[in-house]
Amino acid sequence: MVQNNIKMNKEEFQTKKNDIDSKIRELKNQKIQLEKEYIESNQGFPVGSKVCITVLAHERYIFGNNERILVPEAKKLAYIADYEIDDNGEVVPSLRQLDYNGGMSAIPLFVNLKKDIIELV
Repeated sequence: MVQNNIKMNKEEFQTKKNDIDSKIRELKNQKIQLEKEYIESNQGFPVGSKVCITVLAHERYIFGNNERILVPEAKKLAYIADYEIDDNGEVVPSLRQLDYNGGMSAIPLFVNLKKDIIELV
């Protein structure tokens, strides 16, 4: 390892550190803006929309007795609370269940967005 005889003082360190932190903040803000624009241009329905989710009929395997059962098609109502970008770069809705008054609940609703159908109510 080569030692450098030129020493850095505290002020130089703080100045360089602040410059780097400023660049990081700027890049993070650019990333947030880019994600926001991507979501806005690819969202299916407006945030706050009430939607009907159709869970298609499918087979479910019961592990205890090696049995397969047919789960019939079901419909669920939900609200679109927000959108996010998943690990594959797809824009996906963040869904919320309905509360007892029919409004948006804080409880999330998890569905398989690749297999289920989402329609505006």
